[in-house]
Amino acid sequence: MFLEVFSVVAAFAAGVLFGRWWVPYQKRRGITSRDIYKEVDGVPRAGGLIALVAAAVGYCIISASVWVAMPLFVVALAIGLLGLIDDLRGVSEYARVLFPVLLAFMLARAVDVKLTIPAVGLFYGATGWLAVLAIPVITNAFNMLDPVNGFLPAANVAVAASLAAVAAVRGQAEAVYLLSIHVAASLALYLYNRYPAKTFNGNVGSYFLGASLSTLAVIYDLVPYLILAGLPFVVNGALIIFSSGGIKSREKIARPTFLRDGVVYQDCSSPIISLVRVAVSDGPMGEYSIFKALFIAVLTSSALTAVFALFLRLLGLPI
Repeated sequence: MFLEVFSVVAAFAAGVLFGRWWVPYQKRRGITSRDIYKEVDGVPRAGGLIALVAAAVGYCIISASVWVAMPLFVVALAIGLLGLIDDLRGVSEYARVLFPVLLAFMLARAVDVKLTIPAVGLFYGATGWLAVLAIPVITNAFNMLDPVNGFLPAANVAVAASLAAVAAVRGQAEAVYLLSIHVAASLALYLYNRYPAKTFNGNVGSYFLGASLSTLAVIYDLVPYLILAGLPFVVNGALIIFSSGGIKSREKIARPTFLRDGVVYQDCSSPIISLVRVAVSDGPMGEYSIFKALFIAVLTSSALTAVFALFLRLLGLPI
């Protein structure tokens, strides 16, 4: 028990301490972008490495008692580093999709993957392989919904806490500890990404957090609950992909919104639909208002997911 608790505390502390070096280092090396909401240049753009380092410390410590922490970390690390390369050099949108798919199927070969449908029961056969597709889906969905300061790490805290609650109801103590490390890493990143952000998350942040959380869900048969808790991410990704006619990089699609004097308006001439566009469809919104609208959506879906699992437990149905 001590090792598990220590791994969570160490993960958070490592992320905070690493951030104190990584944020100014990015500025010195010119790894920066423009904060369009505040019209400020020179904001470090790859702050998500903070979450990666934090989780790495936690997963390595707990691996002494929980062996799946190592394959979990390997998959999440590899996908997170792909995001870092994308931040620094640029990566094809097809590589960003296919690489997580490849790692997902490698994980399915290494770990006994199952898929339990809530209230229905365990599915057998090829459904386990279907479950691993949550890794590329969630990873890219997280990358497609990181619009404002603080939202992505805060949303990860909510979704991971929801999955930890489901795991607790199931009696999956290992999953609770590993998800707590994910929460600690997300909180460490949030301290630097919250409004006004000292650093952006970058693709390294969205890719690592998405890969870490979805890999945990695959290993511990929590994929349906991840989809429910992270439904705003999934809906946003589906809206963008279908309205744009396929998987495309941000640079290749018409933005569904535009910014004027720090306020976001929907662009009625754009064919692209996103959750942010839906949020501002009734009227323009500022950055913090968008944060609140999106976070409330994720917090609601996460809370309802935990309540749903408890409800199934009370009814004696498969969770």
